[in-house]
Amino acid sequence: MIQKPRTVTLTNGNIKTLTADCEQLNIRGSVALHQEVRLKKISSHGHSSFHSCVVAQTLNSSGACTIKGFCEINEIKSAGSLKMEAGQVIKINSSGKLTIAQSLKAETVDVIGIVKAVEINAERFALKLSGESEIGDLIADDIWIEKDKISILPLLKKKLNCNRLRGKHLRLSYTNADIVDGDVVIVGSNCRIKTLYYTDSYSIDPNAKVQQVIRREKE
Repeated sequence: MIQKPRTVTLTNGNIKTLTADCEQLNIRGSVALHQEVRLKKISSHGHSSFHSCVVAQTLNSSGACTIKGFCEINEIKSAGSLKMEAGQVIKINSSGKLTIAQSLKAETVDVIGIVKAVEINAERFALKLSGESEIGDLIADDIWIEKDKISILPLLKKKLNCNRLRGKHLRLSYTNADIVDGDVVIVGSNCRIKTLYYTDSYSIDPNAKVQQVIRREKE
């Protein structure tokens, strides 16, 4: 007989001790957890905040979720607002607003909406802008920035402001950056870039501005 995972559902309050054998946590309402949690699955609908380290296989969140400690999660799906201090994930899919107070390391980051982050390091990063986003350092093998066609916000509000973007294959639009550094770089419409470094090839849309282009020698 296969044992079902032990599931705990919380609806409100400040939780300081979670049942030790809990494997799946359901949050339905407004809940704050003050202990380190190690779970298979977290499902949050409402307002949840984790004040310590979070280790889990999956996190599904709709509403507002805040993780104040370091998190190590295989897969995150967020519809709404997700705030993280710092973490390591395999795959993150966010529709809404994603905030990274320090740094995020991931294999795949897919966002439709808004990102506010100090540093993101990924293998693949894709952002469909629905509002103004800000990332300090964005490092990924493949980076694709475009605007979300569905949002009703004016085009001027759909921008990514970034200090530095670095990767292998970069396809950018609606991006303002001090430094863009890649092997193959496609600068699309509505980009404003101070310095573009490339090793293999680059192209610049007529409706984009790049102050200077510098070719790097292959290492």
